[in-house]
Order: sequence, then C-alpha cells, then structure tokens
Amino acid sequence: MLKPILILTGLLLSACLGFAQNEETVRTIPPEAIQLYPTLEDMHGYAIGQYKDYLLVFGGSIRSKVSEQDYRDFPNLDILLIDFNEKRASAYTNSSFEGSLGEQISATGLSYYQDKGLLYLLGGYGYSETHQQFISFPYITVIDVRQTVLALLNGTDPIASFYQLCDDRMAIFNAEMDFNGDEFFLLNGKSAYKTRPFSNNPQYVEEKFDEEVRTFKMIKDGKEWYLEKFQTWYDLEAFQDLYGTLIPERIEQQLQQIQRSGNLNQ
Repeated sequence: MLKPILILTGLLLSACLGFAQNEETVRTIPPEAIQLYPTLEDMHGYAIGQYKDYLLVFGGSIRSKVSEQDYRDFPNLDILLIDFNEKRASAYTNSSFEGSLGEQISATGLSYYQDKGLLYLLGGYGYSETHQQFISFPYITVIDVRQTVLALLNGTDPIASFYQLCDDRMAIFNAEMDFNGDEFFLLNGKSAYKTRPFSNNPQYVEEKFDEEVRTFKMIKDGKEWYLEKFQTWYDLEAFQDLYGTLIPERIEQQLQQIQRSGNLNQ
C-alpha cells in the first residue's frame, strides 16, 4: 500500500544553461566536481541531480582508510552542492530530514533518474534508526532539484521540495534505472537487510534480482504522487518482444550484455 509522507512543491524547470544543454540524468561525476570536493573520488552509490551550473549529490558511501591495511565505508550524511560557476562546493547536513526521508537520502546503492527538473530517487541500502537495523529502503522519493538548490543557496530548509512514497516493491539497491518518457525501468539489483548490526556476529540476508526487469509509472494528481502499473518481468525475451523500441537505451545496453554473457557461458 502506498503511503504519502511528504508533499512536493514547486514547478518544473526552464531550459538548463551552463555545463550541459539540458537537464538530464548525470551518471558520472565530472572531474571539475572532484577538484572542488575531493572526497567525491572516494564515494560510490550516490544519486546526482542537476540544475544549471549546480550538481546535487545525495547519499552514497565514502571509502576511508582506517589503518594501513583496513578500509571502511561510511555513509554520506550530507547533501553536497557543487557550484561550477562560483567554483565551490558546500555540504549541508541531512539532520533536518527526520525519519524515513533522512534515512533514504543517506543510503548507498541508490537508483535514480532525472526527468527535466525532477529527480526520482529509488531504494538504497543503509542503516534505519526507525527499524534499528540495516535495510533496503522501500521508498521512491521525488525531488524538485531547482527548488532544492535555491533553498540551500538561500539558507532555508529544502524539505518542501521532496515527496516520498512508501512501497515494499521499491526495496531494492544497485539496480539499473532508466525512463522512456512514459514508464520507469529497473534491471537487476538486490534487496538485503542486516540484523543485530552492532553485535560481533551480525546476520546479513540478501536476495538478488539478476536478470529481472521491473516497470512502473509515476502519476501526479494535484499535489499527490502515485505509483501505478507495476510489473516484474522474469522472461527477458518476452519483455523485449513486447516493448521493442520502447526499451530505453541504457536498459537495452545492459540486456545486450546479459545476452552476450549468456552466450559465452553456453
């Protein structure tokens, strides 16, 4: 059952200027951003939003050296704002985001896609204070990137720019996410949880979704968002036959890799 948690406010964005011609999904951190915030070089599993000459970075893990032979991953508990025009980077704590929203935007293995001014952030894995354990977060959050950037620049709380839905089918991380202008697509990924995380022998349970595709739509009615027409595809050939050219490019490329790998293993 869907549970609306926070209300998204704001309008879609105008044409983007600056380092990109259009607002679109950013998959790789530009070298200029790493120069401005070197910690990004040691981060993985984050989500990126773009507005004009600004990048927002949510969640992810920071790999840090704790001894000569030991590295550990620590959660990114800040929203990072990269300003290419002013050549500066700022970190804003997630402390004002209470409960499930703050937990998810601090997760790693986030799946995400930006369509114009809206960043769709899905799932992720991390520690949940609410559940007192590590979990795969069962949420999809819609973020108005423009409103968030402007709020941070003005020193105000950007929480009104977020809308979060709870749905157990979103409890997935490390999945490939794309959009064809109508439907969202998720390929592969996994779900996991860890009980008694601070004990000497924590229990880690993982379920993999290799070679599975999920499709769904996000519908807005007034101020409310809804997830509709969710379907899981276990037969990739049937999925490709039905969707054909409607499969977005990134998912199509991953499917081709799976097919090549399968042929090599035969």
